Amino acid sequence: MTNLVRSNFQAHPFHLVSPSPWPIFTCISLLALTTSGVLTMHGFSLAQDFLYMALLLVIFSMSFWFRDIISEATYLGNHTLAVQRGLNMGVALFIVSEALFFLAIFWTFFHSALSPAAEMGAQWPPKGIDSVNPFELPLLNTVILLSSGFTVTYAHHCLIQGNRSGALYGLVLTVMLALIFTGLQGLEYTVSSFTLSDSTYGSCFYFGTGFHGLNYVALYIIICIFLKTKKNYSIENNAEVNDKLLIHIASYKDKIANSYYLQKNFLEWFVGFTDAEGNFKIKITGLSENTFKNAQFTFQIGLHKDDESVLNYIMNTLNCGHISKSKDRVNYFVNDRNSLLHVILPIFDYVNLNSSKFHQFVLFKKAVTLVKDNSHLSNTGKLVIIQCKKEINNMFGKWIPSPFNSKITKFWLAGFIDGHGTFSTNKFVPRFKLENHIKELELYNNIKKFLNLGNLRLTSQKTDRVNSSPLVVLEVNRIKELIEVLIPLMYDSDTIILKSLKSKDFSLWLNLINIYYKGYHTIPEGHYLFGAIKLHINKYRLTTNTYLLDNMQRLSIYEIENLIYKLYLVDSPYVIKHGARYYRDTDKLVSEGTNIIVIDSSGKKTIHTSMTDCAKDLNIGRNKIKHCLISGEPYKGYMFVLG
Repeated sequence: MTNLVRSNFQAHPFHLVSPSPWPIFTCISLLALTTSGVLTMHGFSLAQDFLYMALLLVIFSMSFWFRDIISEATYLGNHTLAVQRGLNMGVALFIVSEALFFLAIFWTFFHSALSPAAEMGAQWPPKGIDSVNPFELPLLNTVILLSSGFTVTYAHHCLIQGNRSGALYGLVLTVMLALIFTGLQGLEYTVSSFTLSDSTYGSCFYFGTGFHGLNYVALYIIICIFLKTKKNYSIENNAEVNDKLLIHIASYKDKIANSYYLQKNFLEWFVGFTDAEGNFKIKITGLSENTFKNAQFTFQIGLHKDDESVLNYIMNTLNCGHISKSKDRVNYFVNDRNSLLHVILPIFDYVNLNSSKFHQFVLFKKAVTLVKDNSHLSNTGKLVIIQCKKEINNMFGKWIPSPFNSKITKFWLAGFIDGHGTFSTNKFVPRFKLENHIKELELYNNIKKFLNLGNLRLTSQKTDRVNSSPLVVLEVNRIKELIEVLIPLMYDSDTIILKSLKSKDFSLWLNLINIYYKGYHTIPEGHYLFGAIKLHINKYRLTTNTYLLDNMQRLSIYEIENLIYKLYLVDSPYVIKHGARYYRDTDKLVSEGTNIIVIDSSGKKTIHTSMTDCAKDLNIGRNKIKHCLISGEPYKGYMFVLG
């Protein structure tokens, strides 16, 4: 039930609860509590023991009942907007009933005090009763009571802001004050000179303060249950549950409220894809000085028409937005207020954008949030929206320092590669490349740190292109780095995690990797196959670029697979020994960019980027270094290891 859209299987937004043992169990426990309480007051033997047992049963049943309610609200996502309204109404009615209950107690007190009966000596307090001094324990308890109100309000505001630690500190202080209040109330009972049966005065005093104390005990129990929960609370209709995000779309116009989960892996991929291809736009019409007629807020991802399937995947997973087509482009839009407020904003609050688009989102969120309470209709709100649009427009092409450290993850990187990555070759050497505007230099440095490989370079503005800008390029072309680091990152449980057509490029590129790594590209069959595969990836795969294939004979994928099968029946020109590539039937190493780590007698390591550099620095012959690499023998106090 958790991952389905409620409206697909239910024609109403309400939660029909499953059968539960806790209501009847709680009723029996409360009956036992009240019965044993009455028997205890009348002095029956063992009644007090039953009273304590009944109290424990009430606490037990409350705990498990609350546990189930928390699960329904968070893990199961059953608390739709309609259900929340019902719960809020129930709490409001409970508070009203409590207020009327204590009003009855105060009414009794003031009625007896203002017109004391003859049986009480026609005076108040009744004759023979020594009343409690209100400026001693009662005053201290009043101060503690007001302080506990402050601490629980502080905890409430921290919870709304997502500050869990602040909420916990506030609740712990509230529990401490509740215990102190209850203890002082008990002390007040022991020093009082009258009992519950001493006229109306005693009844009103113990009845009022006793039930107020029971409220504190109930509050203490509820807070203790809350403190045991692990972040199972909801903030503005969205809840983080381990590796999921609960999305709740409120009912709006003719749409029924929905609740569903989005997996964190998908969210990280989606945010990475947005960092590459997404945009946050504010469109204002009828702008005149400091006001306007209408403002439209849009989250958009635009791709080539061949990648329509990935936009359908996003739309169906998010359960919002729509897709439009224009010539060779296809665009995914989200511009309705409900989806923006309850889907798009929570997603990018849950997983941060890592590129410069984070700053666009902050301004976009500031403007969209005004719609929530119709503040965008006021003059002040319109000024804020106009300013947000201006700042977003001024950001294009500019680098703005990130306010936090980028959090690069495997799935975020896959999403970013789906947008900006390229799997290609350069003179038979396979390479992976990311290319972007120079304003993303900070992000690319963070990606390089995450991968711990690759070369980062800046390219100058191209004079042969109109409106071109300097670029930052991250390239990985060392075969071992590609095989051992980059390729495994593109898999999760043996499944390629790329979603766009880049996944097909990647699958074909893996064949190029294998052909190159085993040396098949050095023989005619491999050379021919290399070229045939390249005609199916990158620009050649786009349906709008068929003109590039004019006067070319492109093999089908089926024909390529047959040729690959036949190629692998031939012995590979290279063989792998001791983690390095050698020409078959020789001891000659294949020249490649492999680091050589030299360890001296003291254990100090030195890294050399080539065999030639290592031989020059140590004044040792290349053949001797090769022999040491193969045999593992030291020479002149040095150990040689391939990096």
